[in-house]
Order: sequence, then structure tokens, then C-alpha cells
Amino acid sequence: MSGSRMYVARTKDDVRRLGGSFMKSPEARRAAADIGMTRFGYYFRGRGGVLGPVGPEVTAAVFGFFPVEFVRRHCRAAAQAPEITDRYAESCRAWGRRCLAGFSSAARLAELLEAVADRVDVPGLPLFAGWRDVDRPADAPARVAQLAHVLREHRGGLHLSAVLATGMTPLEATLTRDNGIKRAEFLGWQRPYPLVDGELRSRRAAAEELTDRMAAPAYGSLSTDDADELSRLLRAASALAMARHRPATPQTAGSPA
Repeated sequence: MSGSRMYVARTKDDVRRLGGSFMKSPEARRAAADIGMTRFGYYFRGRGGVLGPVGPEVTAAVFGFFPVEFVRRHCRAAAQAPEITDRYAESCRAWGRRCLAGFSSAARLAELLEAVADRVDVPGLPLFAGWRDVDRPADAPARVAQLAHVLREHRGGLHLSAVLATGMTPLEATLTRDNGIKRAEFLGWQRPYPLVDGELRSRRAAAEELTDRMAAPAYGSLSTDDADELSRLLRAASALAMARHRPATPQTAGSPA
């Protein structure tokens, strides 16, 4: 395994936690409730707002892992406005300020994350490109959370391409995750589900390996010392944030926020 791929494999779970946990946080839940939106309406319109004024079919195509009718239903109930994306970004920042408060290396971590995010090519990654272009906050804890979200979008876009390249459907990829059936239900997929067999699990492993390989060049511009430091700081920040993170009350996929 190349050095860059090693760093990707080592840090991907921490990037996912730091960049995505705010989506299920009290901050996001309150923001959705304040403007009368369901959790998923806020998610689709907020996260997808960087795409511009597009229809739910476009949103579903770019997000990839949701059935289009599910996206259509939640988008119909949610107004489309730039202010929603601003609120969504602020939910991310507020989560970072709460969960990373007092993290002494936040400024350095933000600097390293920025070095990676700002040097990455963007072909085929519209959500990554859109979120990278969003104004960043000055305070380090919020900046770390937003940059982690940017890099989460980088990996997420590559992973969708890898899933399709290995011959899986998004539903099959979902089912091969831990608690795959529950996750498929949460994301709005309707039964009956395809059988998860050894071949499908092998394709899932291949998709993960391909995602790591495609993500690796993003970290290639870092020196060995900087890459080691980034890995260490991501691990520390993730551990702190997860100790403070409080998920919003669980709900079914179709229930209101």
C-alpha cells in the first residue's frame, strides 16, 4: 500500500465522524424545526443547496444512495433557498464549536485539512466542489468541522463512483454495510431487498479499496511529517468530538424532524 493510501485508510473513519456527525446532531435538528422542515428535507435542501436551484431528480442523482421518490417526497415539502444551505453550514459550525471546544490543536488541524482540500482536483465531484467554495468561519473548531465535511464530500463522491464501477447498485452497497437492512430502511429503500451474498461482499470490499486508491492523491501533497500529524490530530479530534456528540433522537425515515 502506498503512503498516501495508508493515510487515507487510517483517517477515513475520523473524517467521516468529524465531517458527518453534525447531520444527526441537536444543532441540525433544532435548525430544521426552526424553519418547519423535516430532518431529511433540511438534509437534502441544505447539503444539496450548493448545487444551485435543481430538482429532486438531480439531487438524488448526485447524492446517489437514496431512491429518487424518497428524495422527491422530502424536497416537495421543503422550500429551496440559499438561506437553507447557510443554515446547514452553520449547523456544522455550531456542532464543531460545541464538540471541539478547547481542542488546543484545532487551528493546526484546520490548516492541514485546508492544505488537502484546496489542492484536490474536482472533476465529477459536484458536492465537494460546492462545499469547498462555501465561506469558512474564522474560529478553528468550526473551521475544522466544516473542512472535515468538505473532505467527507470528497470521499463520498469518489465512493459513489467506485460502487458503480464495481457493478453494485447504491442499494446493494447500502445492504453490505453494518446494519445494512436498517440503514436501507432509514434511507427510504422499499423491500424486497436483494440477497447479500459472498460475491456482493467481495464487490463491496473492492469498492472500498478503489475509493481509497482514488482518494489517495489528495494527501500526496503533504510531507510525511505533515501527513503523520494530520492523522494524529484527526484521531484526537474525532475522539473528543464523539465523546461530546449527542445524536438527535432516532426517528424513522419518513417521520418529521
